[in-house]
Amino acid sequence: MPLRDLPIGAGGELPLAAALDVAIVNNRALRADLAVIGQAKAELVQSGLLPNPTLSIMFGFPEAGGLSNLAFGLSQDLAALWLIPAEKKVAQAALEQRVLSVADGAVALVAEVRTTYADAQYQKLAAQLQEENLRILTDATEIAEARLGAGGLQLDLNLVRSRYVEADIELLQLRSDYRVTQRTLLRLMGVAPASDDWIPSTMNVEQTFARLSSDESKLVEAALLQRLDAQAAWWELEVAVADIENQRLRLLPSLELGIAGERFERRALPDRDLLADTARASIAAGQLTAPMIESAGQRRKERSQEIEFMLGPSLDIPLPIFDQNQAQIARARLRAQELRERYEETQQRIVEAVRSTVVTRRLAEERVARYRDVLLPLQRSNLELAEAAYQTGRESILAVLLAQESLIRARLGYASALRDLAVSAANLERQISGPVPDFLLEPQPSSAPASGPSAGINSHDAAGSLPRDVRPLREPQ
Repeated sequence: MPLRDLPIGAGGELPLAAALDVAIVNNRALRADLAVIGQAKAELVQSGLLPNPTLSIMFGFPEAGGLSNLAFGLSQDLAALWLIPAEKKVAQAALEQRVLSVADGAVALVAEVRTTYADAQYQKLAAQLQEENLRILTDATEIAEARLGAGGLQLDLNLVRSRYVEADIELLQLRSDYRVTQRTLLRLMGVAPASDDWIPSTMNVEQTFARLSSDESKLVEAALLQRLDAQAAWWELEVAVADIENQRLRLLPSLELGIAGERFERRALPDRDLLADTARASIAAGQLTAPMIESAGQRRKERSQEIEFMLGPSLDIPLPIFDQNQAQIARARLRAQELRERYEETQQRIVEAVRSTVVTRRLAEERVARYRDVLLPLQRSNLELAEAAYQTGRESILAVLLAQESLIRARLGYASALRDLAVSAANLERQISGPVPDFLLEPQPSSAPASGPSAGINSHDAAGSLPRDVRPLREPQ
């Protein structure tokens, strides 16, 4: 599958869906895992193939020349006939295990991208809110300095300055964290060298969410049924169980049946010395006599009585006297026992992770609700009271600026709570390998209440207009 580039131009907005699409295609760890599936498929094909027959040939050359000795054999190992089914079962289970492992890696990648993206959204929004906060604190510092010259308190000035320095340090940290998070997201998307001249979509501070129901056991049950790593661990156990039978069948690891033949060597006849043969024949006969010369028929008759070639079946079979594969059978059994315990440990970890994530999710839900329904309305009320007191002359503009600064800090906390809720939601979906079933969610109203986020974060409907030298709150763009 070809790699993808970032689907945005310089300074463009990268939506979460686009980040997920690019990550699924480009992430190098996931692409490497996909190659592992291909390897498992090749191993499955290999497990169903018969071994090739064996051809053996040997030549033996006589010392004094002549026709060479020739031995040959052609054999086929028939043990594969009863070993192949067991090996295919092992390879099939291994393929299932690897497919599920890769799928679980993809689920984990999606959760990591969603979590990292939520961090980037929060850091971008928090930096903008902190910049707004610094502008307000700058005005408050100028007013406190002016009041100090008119008999005001040094404590007020020091308080405002210390808040400014704290906010400035927090802004530096947020900007640094944002850049690091961008680079982490680029690496997850498989485009680590790409430019970070892009922004995530703006965090929706008016989003509604559904609370988890109190039935935690249903989530645990769903996780145990759906978690792909648990299913992969089960198939790994199936590989070990199938290997036990495979090792038992290897009591007779090979059985070679074939045909073998041998052509015997034949020495070359030495050259005849006719004078010497004539002399020997003449001495033996007492008179001049020609040496004996065999006819072609006589030579053929003699040769026909010699055995020159042998051909017959061959059988090679190891005798299981000493090694009956006991060690490998025992190892396979212990491996299956080990993987059974690891599978049950995986289940234990899943139960723990789901229950812990549920606790984190509910805490995030409660934090969002407290900020939305309690703290933001309270800080908004404080600002309205400070504005009313300023317009009646009972408080200085400094009180209004500090109330605005407190409201922005509350907005920062609310954005952080929303980020934590998004992260915990992604983590919970990772733990159950899928979305939370609708019957385990308690739907919330589609619109925010009057005291909800829209009243405490985006609106500014004070009873009177703000003084001219106080900057109105603006939602970051």
